[in-house]
Amino acid sequence: MTAPQSDADIVIDWCLRLSDGPLSPKERTDLHAWLADDPRRGERLGAALAAWDAVEENADAPEMLALRREALGAVHRAGQRRWLRTPMVSRPVVWAIAAVLLLALSLGSLAWRHSGRDEYRTAIGERRVIALADGSRLSLDADSMVTVAFSPQRRDIVLAKGRARFKVAKDPLRPFAVRSGRNVVIATGTEFSVERLSREVRVALFEGRVAVLRDTPQGQMNEVVRLGGHQLTAERALTPGHEIGLPVSGFVGSVSSSIGNDGWGAEQVSFTSETLVAAAERMNRYAQRRRIIVDPGAADIRVSGVFNNGDVDAFADAIAITFPVDAAVNGEAIRLSRRR
Repeated sequence: MTAPQSDADIVIDWCLRLSDGPLSPKERTDLHAWLADDPRRGERLGAALAAWDAVEENADAPEMLALRREALGAVHRAGQRRWLRTPMVSRPVVWAIAAVLLLALSLGSLAWRHSGRDEYRTAIGERRVIALADGSRLSLDADSMVTVAFSPQRRDIVLAKGRARFKVAKDPLRPFAVRSGRNVVIATGTEFSVERLSREVRVALFEGRVAVLRDTPQGQMNEVVRLGGHQLTAERALTPGHEIGLPVSGFVGSVSSSIGNDGWGAEQVSFTSETLVAAAERMNRYAQRRRIIVDPGAADIRVSGVFNNGDVDAFADAIAITFPVDAAVNGEAIRLSRRR
């Protein structure tokens, strides 16, 4: 008699299947059924996929070499050789991933909380990766919140605050739509991020193509951006490696390069001619002790630089030294105002 698989085993199995490429219709159905049985499983699989990516990117690092050795021992002890059957994945990489997963699962070190059946959120300074029921992957930046609603016809996401990155499983018959405010980003299979700031919504494209629409009294219309002195639809202007900024008030957006400035998974955040109010919002997502408040008179100052995530004190000091800005500390806030 074959012993039933544990959730840890099934997570590793799905990680291997998803790494091999798009799922078949039957596999998508099986994945949906497995995830639907326990709302925590989406985060378990998301954490496993994040570990998989980290291992592949750092396969030759000393830490990974040590994990391989630990994993090989764990594989022998547990008799879990079955996942080595996948020919497209090298054994050392699988062993390293298995070590990450087995240690994390046994020690309970993965954050698997779920705040609601279709709602995911992160606290200040926290990041999360969630595997969705269709095989797509959702990465949430710090201090962010999304709701997810899938049906046989559509895949709908609402970004209420913060920033989220989506690696969309291809399904031409079910558009993948991300709404933030009045903006809607629609894709069928691609990778992009959406960020909600107080003054604008930003959409960065990593691969593929997306349509970007705006709700108006006359219905949904294509967003328009300015590029090289011309106005183009956002869909035509937004190419991989670029980002568009769509103002909350107004109708014409802008295009900029996002290469080296996306900050996903990094311990630092970089700004290139960023408005002070937007830079402060991004710094605040990781601010554990104090938060930055920017007075309207200083909001449009353009800043550039590289800062450690959450180090709002160093950020405020740099702004006060570089610009005619005063930084006043008041309890849990640092107020930046134009110097008189």
